[in-house]
Amino acid sequence: MVFLISQFMFILLVLIGIIIWASSDRPLALREVAINSRRDHEEGSAYTMLKVLSVCLKILAVFFWVLGIAALIGMNVAGNMFGNFLQAAPAL
Repeated sequence: MVFLISQFMFILLVLIGIIIWASSDRPLALREVAINSRRDHEEGSAYTMLKVLSVCLKILAVFFWVLGIAALIGMNVAGNMFGNFLQAAPAL
């Protein structure tokens, strides 16, 4: 049972990481729309913080992937401690 819970947690964290990685390109697309909708392309902000936001989102996605691997390993190593975790719940 511990193995199944660890696999579920791993898949959940990896999917969250994939969703965050996929959404990290959105700030760059908004930046391009903002720059291209100007009348004069040389004036105005370069929106560098949107590039920083995109990089931060990619770092967050990698953090979730590493967290998923750590949860998988941690749950399987500490499986003996969690062995009776679900059996302690009252019967329905």
